Amino acid sequence: MTNCVKNSSGLHRVKERIKILRLVLFGVMVALFMGGCAAVRPPTPSLAPVSSDELLQAVKVQGERFHSLQGTAVLTVARAGREQNIKQVLLVQRPNQLRAEVLGLFGQPVMTVAAAGDRLSAYIPGEKKFYTGPASSTNLYRLVRVPMELPDLVRFVFYDVPLLPFSSGAVQVGEGYYRLHRHAADGRQQELSFDNRLRLRRVRYVTGEDEVLRVRFDDIRDEDGLPRQVRLALPAADTQIDLEWREVLADGDIPESRFHLQPPAGTEVEALP
Repeated sequence: MTNCVKNSSGLHRVKERIKILRLVLFGVMVALFMGGCAAVRPPTPSLAPVSSDELLQAVKVQGERFHSLQGTAVLTVARAGREQNIKQVLLVQRPNQLRAEVLGLFGQPVMTVAAAGDRLSAYIPGEKKFYTGPASSTNLYRLVRVPMELPDLVRFVFYDVPLLPFSSGAVQVGEGYYRLHRHAADGRQQELSFDNRLRLRRVRYVTGEDEVLRVRFDDIRDEDGLPRQVRLALPAADTQIDLEWREVLADGDIPESRFHLQPPAGTEVEALP
């Protein structure tokens, strides 16, 4: 009789444990299910459709907004695995005027480069040397390590992107961006990407299968739409150029004389090719 009571009690305990285990498993399954549901995010609202003409007009308006820029900037040039950071006082004025005062460790000018039209000059006070010659891409690279023609460089600094005479395809709408593909019969292409405020953020120039130039515009000011960071990549030259404005004044008056240099007395003058 005693054995029967013990067996009955043991069986009861087993049944209770099974019941508790089932409740635990049920709770785990509910938690997993609820957690899975919580991870599902609602779809991002799609952007309003725009036409290619609207996007191209936005590029034109943005590109014509500024006449001059002046301030302090850092130019970073990376080429073939080597990087150079240049702090400078930079003045730029349309259509093709530029002055860069390269600053040393203690803020003193170690080189001044000025270009206006087709003339380029540079003065290096530490060496008492003065260089002057054509404002070619070769000479621009020799002095400031930028392998571009002066008018092209000035345009990109002004957020003024050259629009090539290509046919425009359909506007692609993505999550938070618009993209416009343009192409010519000879295989050249231009790709423009915009944010949800129709501000140009990236442009690519492609010839055949080769990317010729890629430009990004970042840290755009809300008050006037000026990008404080301009990043250019030239894959064929294995070169990347980043310009970051630290302080910048838009459309201030810049005297014409600031873009012309004269050799100081006792300075050795060397002609650029």
